[in-house]
Formats: sequence, C-alpha cells, structure tokens
Amino acid sequence: MINNKERVPKIGVMDSGMGGLSVLRELLDLPYSANFLYYGDLAHAPYGEKKTSEVFELTHNVCNVFLKEEVDAILLACNTATSASASKLREELSVPVFGMEPAIKPALLAHPGEKIALLATSVTHREEKLQELKSELGASERVIHLNCDGLATLVDHGKWEEAKLLLKNILKIPQGQGIRALVLGCTHYVFLKNEIKDLYPEAILHDGNQGTVRHLVRSLHLDEKEGQPNYTLFFSSDTNREKAEDLASLLLQKGSGSHPHNK
Repeated sequence: MINNKERVPKIGVMDSGMGGLSVLRELLDLPYSANFLYYGDLAHAPYGEKKTSEVFELTHNVCNVFLKEEVDAILLACNTATSASASKLREELSVPVFGMEPAIKPALLAHPGEKIALLATSVTHREEKLQELKSELGASERVIHLNCDGLATLVDHGKWEEAKLLLKNILKIPQGQGIRALVLGCTHYVFLKNEIKDLYPEAILHDGNQGTVRHLVRSLHLDEKEGQPNYTLFFSSDTNREKAEDLASLLLQKGSGSHPHNK
C-alpha cells in the first residue's frame, strides 16, 4: 500500500475520546516504523449516544484534520464511528479507511451452541452493519444486546469506580442467563477488563483490537518497515487538556489491556 520503502508511513487513529488508545497501544507494541497521529474528539464525546448523521459528520471532520496532516491511512478506532461512517468514508476519501468490528464471529465460534452478550453503545446496536453481520453469521438469536451508554464517558474521565457500578447493573443480564462470552463492542471497554472480571469471574472476554491491528498491518505492509513506532496525541477540547494528556499517557502504559490503577 505504501510504495516508498524508505518513507515512514503516517497513520491517523481517531476515537470519540480515550477508547482508541487501547488499539493504539497494541500498534505501538509492534516493531514497525510508523508515525501515528491520535485524535480524541473529547469536545463532542460520547459518540455512542448521538444520531447516526451527527456521528458521521463528527467523524468526517476528524478525518479532514488527518487529511490536512497528509496521512497515508485512517483508522476509526471507535466501533460507533465505524458503524456510522466507515462505508461512506471509504467512498469519499482518497486514503484507505480502516474500522473496528465487534468480535462476534470469534466469540460464536469459541462458544458453539451458546448465547453471547454484546456490550456496545446504542448507535452500534442499532446500525445496519451489525444487523448484517449477525444475519451473515446466522446468529440473530444467539446475540444478546447490552446497552452500555454512559460507560465510555466514565472511561474518558478515568472514573473507574463509577464505571464498575454501572457495569454491575449491565452484567446482571448475562450473569442471570449464564452467558459466559462477552464481546466488548467499544474500544473504551477494553480498559475495563479487570472490573468486568472482578464482577463476573466466569466471563470470557472477546474484543476486536487484535484482529483490526493484524488487518491494518497486513493491508499497509507495515511488517516490511522494521523499526520503532512514534505517536502524537491530539484532543479537540481545550478544557482540562493537561488532565486528558495525563490520563492518555497512563492508558498507553503497556499492560494487560486494563487501566494502570488496577495493577
């Protein structure tokens, strides 16, 4: 995809807030030379509770910022933005656009004959993209929808105890039905793995981060560019910018996929 082997590729990674950092962290763990521009649209977060048309407009605006920075590719490291925008953006933009897909298929395969629970925002749940995926997999009856609106905002502000309280109510449904497979359908929720396991030790968690990273590396031939990745953080809100950058730095610390306060 990137023809000049000498040039370091520049890749825009966006999310409504902090969630996409869980994907960026996996990209930064790879021994490939790339410059990642991360944009967290905190001024307009959360995306998951907005109208689809508004999510598309906001995502498009962030992509325009990336295009001005002359990126080689864009990763929508946000399930909501992907659901609402990816197909249209691929038609409109001059660079490749990658997105997130909930790990529904791997979860279904890992738990044959069982129901699985999808934790996601209301936008992700209602979008046609998800309905089509379930239909393709013949799994409409096996996927239980758990609306997690509000959870991403708590992660954006590092409010881990409040997030755990909200999760306690959400997880009552799969616990009550004995559903073990939980699909984390929002990149924010990857930072809450420890809380989920504390509340529901029997749960087996699935997320789409690794699959997305593998697809991006393969498509852009990043594995042909050995070296050290770099990143720059941007946030759309000027309020508490220093606090946002501090939280982002903590979340980017290498670890188990959960926030550092749990270690």
